[in-house]
Amino acid sequence: MRCPFMMGGDVGTKRAKVDQEIERKVDQESYLVERSVTDQEQHMASTSQENAASTSNITSVARTEKSGYDQLPKEMHQMKIRDEKTTFHDEKEVEAVIVSGNGTETGQIIATTVGGRNGQPKQTISYMAEHMVGTGSFGVVYQAKCLETGEAVAIKKVLQDKRYKNRELQVMRILDHPNVVQLKHCFYSTTEKDELYLNLVLEYISETVHRVSRHFNRMNHQHMPIIYVQLYTYQICRALNYLHHVVGVCHRDIKPQNLLVNPHTHQLKICDFGSAKMLVPGEPNISYICSRYYRAPELIFGASEYTSAIDIWSVGCVLAELLLGQPLFPGESSVDQLVEIIKVLGTPTREEIKCMNPNYTEFKFPQIKAHPWHKIFHKRMPPAAVDLVSRLLQYSPNMRCTALEACAHPFFDDLRHANACLPNGALPPLFNFTAQELAGASAGLRQRLIPEHV
Repeated sequence: MRCPFMMGGDVGTKRAKVDQEIERKVDQESYLVERSVTDQEQHMASTSQENAASTSNITSVARTEKSGYDQLPKEMHQMKIRDEKTTFHDEKEVEAVIVSGNGTETGQIIATTVGGRNGQPKQTISYMAEHMVGTGSFGVVYQAKCLETGEAVAIKKVLQDKRYKNRELQVMRILDHPNVVQLKHCFYSTTEKDELYLNLVLEYISETVHRVSRHFNRMNHQHMPIIYVQLYTYQICRALNYLHHVVGVCHRDIKPQNLLVNPHTHQLKICDFGSAKMLVPGEPNISYICSRYYRAPELIFGASEYTSAIDIWSVGCVLAELLLGQPLFPGESSVDQLVEIIKVLGTPTREEIKCMNPNYTEFKFPQIKAHPWHKIFHKRMPPAAVDLVSRLLQYSPNMRCTALEACAHPFFDDLRHANACLPNGALPPLFNFTAQELAGASAGLRQRLIPEHV
């Protein structure tokens, strides 16, 4: 096991005052954090203040090679890249029990029934809402306790427009994977004003990658120990392989706040499927999706026929953030986001722009050279980590590696060693792939994915 590596500068110390100022907000943070892009960008604005207090190899790039960067925002405003939000609805039918009462206010007990199909007896389940753990434009999330079993759950309560069906529920009902949060039950509740709410009862997991990362940043480390970076990133990729290739779902909002972590076992689970969708080739999708720091460039370019490769870009951003101790592309607007990406990847070629959005192939960008990846990261960074980041963060969506290919990357070889373990115990299950997960994988890829000792 490798020792935690250090980057230049004591970012943890420099951030201490900023951390104290925003501690109250962080403690209120939900494990199913607000997915609204607008609200997320308010959060990102405060995060960028925190980042400004730190020394970064990336910001030094802007200082030393500023020529051309100043032109970028001016030039790109002509592209009509906008910050806009579009609503969308699914048309699939949903079924859930309707319960009278306001639902999940703190301290209230709400009873509903499950079962009653295929000859199974009906069973009453009661939940007592204990406290709110998150809020946003989508609704609220409560931590609750099942009175019959004593089990802790999370209840995500969403205002339901009676004219439309709920896509998140439909997606969650078909998901079954060790690295995806589990839907336990669902029910509707109504208010005195005749408002209809959908309540999703989910397994409760107390931490997120975002909070764990902040924990390490507040310590004398500037970053997370490499073994945890490997473990979390591997599990994200494994979950995405399941979503993309087994059930055909694109998550569309991968970010540290939507990655749950069990603090005891370090098993990771992707949550918040409020933006998730089955992408159908040839059918348009909204481009203003995914939180800005993790938004793939084709989305910024306004592409509507994108693929699940947008999730792969997001994973690359998350991996880089865990390695650096701060976001790689902290843009303050959509245009600024693209500027941040170009600072690192350089100006996209005409062919790369065509792969993202053919409408912009004739647009003249200021020519900026790519900044070498090994200069973005500290010289003691494992080369395999830098290589994986470079394979995930490609302008052309079809050039990004798939989630399963990422799982087989040498960066994760440490996890495949027979004696691999965490400082506080064994690794969670990582190699119990189903036949569906490995469908279509070559013999060579399967051999790399499953260690001999398993």
